[in-house]
Amino acid sequence: METIVNRDKFDFEIGYLTKSPCLSCKSRSQLPICHSECLILDKIQTLLARGISSQASSYES
Repeated sequence: METIVNRDKFDFEIGYLTKSPCLSCKSRSQLPICHSECLILDKIQTLLARGISSQASSYES
C-alpha cells in the first residue's frame, strides 16, 4: 500500500530530531538490520517528508 505524503508544512513547523530513538531502543543490538521494520522510524520519516525546506537553495554554476 502506497502512502501519499502531502507536503504542506515547512521544516520549522515540524521541528527537528534532538535524539535518535535508536539510542534507547530494545533492538539496538540489531542495528542497522532492524531499521527497515521499525515503526517509530517510519513515522518520523513520514512526518519529515511532509516538510518543505525553508532554506533557499543557491547553486553556483
